[in-house]
Amino acid sequence: MAILKLIFITLTLPLLFLHSYVAVSILELQNALKTSEIDATVRRACSKKLEDCLESEDMESETQRRLLLMQRRYISYETLRRDMVPCQKPGSSYYDCGAAQANPYSRGCEIITRCARGIKGTKT
Repeated sequence: MAILKLIFITLTLPLLFLHSYVAVSILELQNALKTSEIDATVRRACSKKLEDCLESEDMESETQRRLLLMQRRYISYETLRRDMVPCQKPGSSYYDCGAAQANPYSRGCEIITRCARGIKGTKT
């Protein structure tokens, strides 16, 4: 009888700890969802209620990995560089791009500058 108790305790104790760990992790993730952009990622990955998606096995491992990475409180340099296209030519460094002026100056066409539509004989 003592051996059965020992086996029962040995099997149930790890399951109890695992269940409490998963419950705490889900609560922490739900608190993070209220203040971050994780919610949008979860909604793209799962069409059910948010709580059901977090508890189920429906989400892919890639989505779960992204959710864990998104819990950071800062924006990483990788995130800032992700969508940036530094040069038109692939393989060029930042210094060889010869970037053009971002917002070139252009004045509107006015009568005083004699570029108005069809007005060429105007005296100023």
